[in-house]
Amino acid sequence: MQIFLFFALFIALMAVVFALQNSAPVQVSFLLWRFDSSLALVLLVALLSGALMSFFVSLPSNVRARWTIRQQRKKMNEMETNLADLKAQLAEAQKKIEEAQGAASEITASPIVEPPVEDAAAEAQ
Repeated sequence: MQIFLFFALFIALMAVVFALQNSAPVQVSFLLWRFDSSLALVLLVALLSGALMSFFVSLPSNVRARWTIRQQRKKMNEMETNLADLKAQLAEAQKKIEEAQGAASEITASPIVEPPVEDAAAEAQ
């Protein structure tokens, strides 16, 4: 941005120097319109009108770019929110898995009491 400002100031300075050196009167004609003025004023008006035309020609693309950036930021915020929700769900799921693994290890760690084989055969008779 500073380079653009420096370039704009340089052009303005060159326009002023040019205007001071070219103060001869000139006649400008356009269609039915005609006026007499100094060459410096005519050139400065031409420079200003060129800058305005450049601004208005680039305006649609600048508006489109800003709109796209705004839409992308909105989408990025939605995705960040979604990511945070998914991370919370993942942490909750991991906690449930750890709890289930802890419960499973308690079940396998407790001894299973089987009835004695002899008692079962005696009861069957």
